[in-house]
Amino acid sequence: MRGKVLVEALVSLAQSRGITVRKEAMSRGTSAGGFCVVKGVPTVLVDERGSVDAQIEVLAGVLRRMTWELDGLDPSVRAVLERPASEKRTKAATSAPPANPVATRSIGGAGRG
Repeated sequence: MRGKVLVEALVSLAQSRGITVRKEAMSRGTSAGGFCVVKGVPTVLVDERGSVDAQIEVLAGVLRRMTWELDGLDPSVRAVLERPASEKRTKAATSAPPANPVATRSIGGAGRG
């Protein structure tokens, strides 16, 4: 599964988990989309003018944060959700090790000084 079919599968998965997905034309250069809560409803905004890869990354990025069993998902959807968020879909590889999210996360300033 690839391209627009994968985007629609991710949209369906989000909707099955109670997340509204809105595709809208966003201002160029500002964002490809993201997660927010609109009037109490969890919502993913996706730039409909963005590339298919960008739409996949926005949706997968939000869905990766959710806790659920991945068994039973389409193998293509599962592969996207299991892929680390920092991994790009391009063929170019980076030699830098992935950042440790625990070490880079801000925890309200505690322990600084």
